[in-house]
Amino acid sequence: MSHSDPSTLISRGRKAGLSTRELYAALAARPPEGQDGQVGQTDENGYVSQINEQGQCVYRPARGESE
Repeated sequence: MSHSDPSTLISRGRKAGLSTRELYAALAARPPEGQDGQVGQTDENGYVSQINEQGQCVYRPARGESE
């Protein structure tokens, strides 16, 4: 999927004849860009992201995974 800003995607959708409802539904379905998955969710490599005391995102092996 393209990593274009929302205004560019809306413009392209308008040119393609999409309605406002279709455009916003498509934008809402996109995963957030520039962010990791949800904090506390295990990723595909078996690691969980957490926020430490300094506000930084750190990765730890998921429970039950060998280190």
